[in-house]
Amino acid sequence: MATTSRPLTTQLSERSQTASPVVESTRGAGTGIAGWLLIILTFVCVVELACRIEDWVMYRMPIASRYRSLDDLVVRDAAGMHGRPNAQFEKWIMNDLGMRGPRTTVRPAPGSLRVIAVGASETFGLYESPQKEYPRQLEDSLNLRLARSGCARPALERFEVLNAAFAGMGLPTVEQDVRTRLSPLDAKIIVIYPSPANYLDEQAPVAARPDSSARGTQPAPLRRALYPRAIARLREQLKQVLPEVVKTRLRARQTRAMVAAHPPDWRFATVPAERLRQYDADLRKLIGTVRGVGATPVLVTHANKFWGRPTADGPMLVAWEKFYPRATGETIIAVDSVARDLTLRAGSDSGVVTVDAARTLGSAPLGAFADFVHFTDYGASLMAGAISDGVLASACTAGQSAASSGAGGR
Repeated sequence: MATTSRPLTTQLSERSQTASPVVESTRGAGTGIAGWLLIILTFVCVVELACRIEDWVMYRMPIASRYRSLDDLVVRDAAGMHGRPNAQFEKWIMNDLGMRGPRTTVRPAPGSLRVIAVGASETFGLYESPQKEYPRQLEDSLNLRLARSGCARPALERFEVLNAAFAGMGLPTVEQDVRTRLSPLDAKIIVIYPSPANYLDEQAPVAARPDSSARGTQPAPLRRALYPRAIARLREQLKQVLPEVVKTRLRARQTRAMVAAHPPDWRFATVPAERLRQYDADLRKLIGTVRGVGATPVLVTHANKFWGRPTADGPMLVAWEKFYPRATGETIIAVDSVARDLTLRAGSDSGVVTVDAARTLGSAPLGAFADFVHFTDYGASLMAGAISDGVLASACTAGQSAASSGAGGR
């Protein structure tokens, strides 16, 4: 039987028609994936841009800033560890001297008495609104009281308060900073607010190692400007929405894991006497260094949310333990209490005005604290008011002595 074959063009047409739905389906799927990827990318870019615009609106932080955390605001150079000059991350703005606060000059203006506050994150300021950390409020308090009641110090027109603190600065690093970087600034009074819990770290505090290579002073790499700020913002938002009981359990679990990774005797269950002896020695050395650069020290005892309270805030104590897992919560509180006594004694032995901020804040409402040791705006105002008493006592007593000496010589 004879067969007739279809033309080649007809066969190709049929094959094309058969394959067409498959190709169209593949193209449709690819277009759909690409479309969704474009939507996601656009959403991510819009969120990132919104975060950067928010930072600019709230803090005037440059949209292309290279600084992405507080850690980027610290520098290590030949003088040791201190703030990075002319840097900014969100509300934390460093001036030309590498200190948080407005621009200033190396030498104080005529008629101005310069006060420098030194310490760690409590002095640097974490939770306060911009310009509400206690050194800034201290300047306002001092100048207000000077205008109202005057001072026996000759030619004193105003106080200027500089904030030379930075998060994580222990007493040995503060002493090094006073000796190497702050000595040319002609401060008449240096306010010392130590953080005793630093002596419960894995290792006791030591002075930051100076770095003369200039690597630490180089500007942050340009590529850091591309780091997505939305990631940190999302992380903070997630922390905010988590119930407090969940956060407390997570912190306790982290602390238990840290303790379990060390030998049984690693954790301080009682006050470590050797660490407190070092605290006392470091504090007394700092007092001597401050006097050695021609300034008058004013000591301030360390305040926390637990001192003088009938009951401890359990979740807040767990949060404090997370920062210092080598000590139990009760030990951390006890160390702060013993350090208060040592600070008062060092002040008495050295003839230094000592402000008992622990007692002042211990009798204040709990709203003075944003966490276990850091202040709210209200707490910072209480600190400023208490410290202003000590600063005025030091400044005006010295002025009165100088005036009396001058009168006696005539």
